[in-house]
Amino acid sequence: MTRSVTILGSTGSVGRSTAALLDEAPPGAFRVEALVAGRDALGLAEQARRLGARIAVVADPACYGALRDGLAGSGIEAAAGPEAVVA
Repeated sequence: MTRSVTILGSTGSVGRSTAALLDEAPPGAFRVEALVAGRDALGLAEQARRLGARIAVVADPACYGALRDGLAGSGIEAAAGPEAVVA
């Protein structure tokens, strides 16, 4: 049975540790629905690509362009701002 996971603060220390656990999980055990970070758009994009997230959200709207560029061609949705974090 595949479990859906969302990681809030994914580029912080606890989020990175959680992502590392997902890296070690058996294939198909988890589906990463969303990753959320504050400002580290490039780190977030790397995580989203590696974990196959459905969506990556950066809380700071000023970082949206970097996130969008980092996810270009991946098929992963990018979003930004407080509204996207809550959605």
